[in-house]
Formats: sequence, structure tokens, C-alpha cells
Amino acid sequence: MNAEATRWRRQANEDLKTAQILLDAHRYGPCAFFCQQAAEKMLKVVIYNAGEKPWGHSVPSLLDQACAILQIGLDKAPVAEAEELDEHYIRPRYPDARSEVEDAYDRETAGDALRQAQVVGAFVEEILQDA
Repeated sequence: MNAEATRWRRQANEDLKTAQILLDAHRYGPCAFFCQQAAEKMLKVVIYNAGEKPWGHSVPSLLDQACAILQIGLDKAPVAEAEELDEHYIRPRYPDARSEVEDAYDRETAGDALRQAQVVGAFVEEILQDA
């Protein structure tokens, strides 16, 4: 793995650990945000490792980029998880990104985000092992 990919992998792992700590501390919105961040960075690992430059912050877009570069069919990729995680980029951080009647983040939502990030992580690790 090249140096840039290694740096991003280290940070992605730190973000995932932070998400778990936040879940355990009942800080559900920030947990979901860190899950999105971890998945974003994990996918950037794949792209950097392939010698390319990732673009953007959207998890589904980065997943598309990674799959295109490595010629992996999206049917083999965690598309649903990527789409769900993308919801946590803005909503948990800005009160005006949620409606007044929308529930605050809860343990179930944060736990789902953590599992989704772990699925993306497992996908990335599989790709890296095959490389």
C-alpha cells in the first residue's frame, strides 16, 4: 500500500474507533457523522492505493469511483450502505438540515450507521487483500 493510502487508512480507522466511543457515550448524531467520515476515508484509501486522486465527500460517489477504477461491478459493492451513510454528512451537524418534527438521532440510527461503516470497511479490506 502506498504512503498516501496508508495515511488515509489510519485516519479512517481512528474515525471508526471514535464513532464507537461516541455510540457508547450516547452521542448518536456525532457517532453517525464519524461513521460517514470513516466510510468516506476508507474508499479514498482504495482510490489513492490505485494511484488515482479521489474527488468529493459523497460516499456513493467515492464507491462509484473506486469500483470504476478497479473494474468491480456495483452489484458486488455495498451500495445501500454507502447511500445510507451519505445522509449523515450534514444532518447530524446542522440543526437547519433537519425539519422541526424530525426526531433527533437515536441509538438505533447510530448503531445502523456504525454497522454500515463496518460493511464498507470490510469491502475495502477485501479489495486491499486482493491487490
